[in-house]
Parts: sequence; structure tokens; C-alpha cells
Amino acid sequence: MELLKKVNVLNCGVKGKNIIFDTIGFQRALNIAKKHPVKIYVPKGKYYISKELVIYKHTHLQLHKDAEIIRMSPFALLKNGNKGDQYKGYEGNGFITIEGGTFNQNGHLLNYNNTIMSLGHAREITIKDVTFKNVVQGHAIDACGLDGFKVSGCKFLGFRDDSGERAFSEAIQIDLQLKDSFPKFGAYDATPTKNVIIENCYFGNSGDPSMKPWNRAIGSHASHHEVYYENITVRNNTFEGMGDYALTFLKSKVLHIHDNEFIDCAGGIRYRSTKSGKYTTDLSGHVHKGEAGELTVIRRNTFKGIKDKHAILFQSYEGAKNKDIYIVDNDFEDDSCSVKIGQASHVVCAQNKNLKNIKKEEVDDFFDVIEVASENVGEK
Repeated sequence: MELLKKVNVLNCGVKGKNIIFDTIGFQRALNIAKKHPVKIYVPKGKYYISKELVIYKHTHLQLHKDAEIIRMSPFALLKNGNKGDQYKGYEGNGFITIEGGTFNQNGHLLNYNNTIMSLGHAREITIKDVTFKNVVQGHAIDACGLDGFKVSGCKFLGFRDDSGERAFSEAIQIDLQLKDSFPKFGAYDATPTKNVIIENCYFGNSGDPSMKPWNRAIGSHASHHEVYYENITVRNNTFEGMGDYALTFLKSKVLHIHDNEFIDCAGGIRYRSTKSGKYTTDLSGHVHKGEAGELTVIRRNTFKGIKDKHAILFQSYEGAKNKDIYIVDNDFEDDSCSVKIGQASHVVCAQNKNLKNIKKEEVDDFFDVIEVASENVGEK
């Protein structure tokens, strides 16, 4: 690989608070990665962006902690491909790091549905110490068809949905490459996101009176026949005031949710299998039976002030049972917190504090064990 080239966006024509020069200058800096691996530095200041910026492989975009990129259009702020690109699998623009600063979708002023970052068909994307602010209807990050995706130390502040039709939008959408899931660019080959770590993040409100906290913080709402989300870890995060289930997952293989804090959310964690229909088709369009996931570990989480829904909910359909579920060492601080497990196989629910309401429906092999070595669960 060629030596890393370093550039300051101010040397590429960026002025600050200038829609034309900032948009053109940022893209000029990002275009350097077409020829050389590049580290781009964004100094303190406010920058106005009027179209979707495209980030290319082997780019490290580093923002000063007081640098703010502000959307001034109906469009997204950043994506890692161009319209019409037909990347397959994980062969798109990867090995990208985005670090520091604030990406502000300006949703308290511009009520246009879009996502801040649309990232697809790539390997190894890291986002750390970034603040995502005031999103309208879309996502802060749409992570679609990624292998190796890490989000660390970020803040996700403020969501708005005046339409009433996008309550399902997650701050971080973990998804697979289907046209309905990721309209920015293809190919739509059902490539799933896998090998994910989301850690040390905060999800809540921005303080702007026209915004609310997110309805959902992290999750998925698309699936495909014989395609699974794999190796997902969500740890050491705080979810405050979410208007729905903070975490919503579909069938996966190896999901580990631990050491998180859920505060005053409508619901905590929801996990579902799929039922026959739109999301059980294969690439030829044939519809198959529903499918379920396996190996989910939920441990050492704190649930406080869960309002309208369950603290933990597992749902299955058509006899496809989620299996190997471990709910261990969690702290349910309110007597009203409930856990519901429907149609599952091999469930261990042990050493949880103050869990007084457990509902089971068609559960095979349920173990409510007093002594479980929770520190060893899920560590293999």
C-alpha cells in the first residue's frame, strides 16, 4: 500500500459556513483517496454541506472535537458509494475510519427525511467519538452489508418524525443489501452486516425543543432466506427515553448484549424470528417458511423505568423457534419490568435481580437456575 497522504480540508478550498466552497472542498479532499490512502483533518468550525459527500476506501476522516458538519439540503451527508455503483458482497469502499466532531442533519430546521451516513458493501468501517444530531425520519448510520463495523464512544442525539410513518427508524440500522433497505447503491444481493461492535455510546435527546429521543436505537427490520446477521456485540451503552424497543433484532447467529443501561424507555430488547412472506424470499423471489436465530446472550444489563412494553421480548412464528437464549445477571430495577419468551428452545434465565414477571409460551427446555457462572456465558 502507498504511504498515507495527509491533508487539511482548508487546503482544498473549504471556507467554513459557505455552502458552495465547503461542499466542493470536502469532496476534493475525499477524492484524494481514489489515488492514495488519505488522512483528512477537519479543524474547529462549522461547515455547510449541500449534497451527499462520497467517501472512498482507505480514508481516515478526522474532525476536531468542535468541528461540525451541517446538512443544508434534503440529502444525506455522507455515503461510501455513488448512485449506480454495483458492488457485490463486501467489495465496496472499506477500510474507513471516521473520528470526532459532529454531523448535524439540521432536522430542527430542515424537515427532510434522510440518513446522515449511508455505508454499504464494505469491510472494516470504524466510527468513533462522533456526535450525530437532529435526524429527521431516517437513520444516523445505515450499516448495510458490512463485514467488520465498529461504533465506539459516539452520541446519537435527537430524532423527529412529523409524518408518523417512520417510528421504526433506528439510530443505527444494521441491515442487509436489499433495495427496500438501502436505496443509495447496489447490488441488491442480500449481503448481511456481520462482525459488529457497538460500545460506549449514548442514545438520547439533543435538547432542541422540536426534537425527541430516538424511538429505536439499534436494530434491523429486513431479512432474507438463509441469510443471518452474525457476531453482533452491543456493550456498555446508555439508552435513554427511547420511544419503542431500544434494541430490535431479527434472526441472527451470535448476538451478545451486555453491560448496557436502559433508562425510561418504552421497551428494552426485542428479538424476532421471521414469518413466511416478503423477508423469507430467496434471490429468485421464491418464498420460504419462516426462520429463527440462535445463541443470544443478554447479561449484566440494567433496566430502569421501562414504560409500556417488555424489558425483554422474544417472538417466533410458524414453529421456527429461536434457540439458545441466555438471560443472566441483569438488574430489573422496577417491579413492573417483564420478560416474555414465545416459541423458543433452550432458554436459561438465571441470577437476575428483581425479575418478578416472566411469561413463557411454547418454550422447550427452560432453565431458571440459581447458580450460573455468568462470567463464562458467551465468552467462547
